[in-house]
Amino acid sequence: MSIEKPLREMVQAELRGRLAPMHKAITRMDERLAVVEDLVGILKRLAPLTKRMQSLQLALPGLSAPGGPRPRSAVVPAARGAQAAAVAPVRRGRPPAAEGKRCAVIGCKRPSRSKGYCSAHYQKLRLLVKSNRRPDKWVDDASPQSVPDVVLPRGRAASKALAEAAPQRPEPTAPPKPKAWVRKKGGKERVELR
Repeated sequence: MSIEKPLREMVQAELRGRLAPMHKAITRMDERLAVVEDLVGILKRLAPLTKRMQSLQLALPGLSAPGGPRPRSAVVPAARGAQAAAVAPVRRGRPPAAEGKRCAVIGCKRPSRSKGYCSAHYQKLRLLVKSNRRPDKWVDDASPQSVPDVVLPRGRAASKALAEAAPQRPEPTAPPKPKAWVRKKGGKERVELR
């Protein structure tokens, strides 16, 4: 007698029992994919209408599309054998009107971000303000390509420049008063501690 046949039947029964929930889920998903295919067909039929609605919105600014604001990008997943219908994503970032304004520093090709400067030169402006070395031409909201660039010293030269830019402290005229008077052991005169 061979135990191969009963062992095989036992393994098959165990696999059927373990895989039954997954098989049910796959059949449910297959039913739902049929609905997705129908939705893709509807979207393809409505595509010309959405293009006309967009042109109407551009022509008549007060007109709004039914259903509220349009999402940034709407992508329908591809069903079996069907191609996905996708709406072009809306561009993120600054609006196109502010995009043409360039950085205020002469020769910089980056767009301005805040106070007329690109992000790198705005950080340099903040450093100059913090260290009291801001040049007169570096003003807020400067016009594009109107401010000469400043080359900041580095290393020892930078520390010297910071020391020169720092406000000078006046020299004390009188020595400070001692905090305490102490008599030395065995002595008669007092010694001051500072």
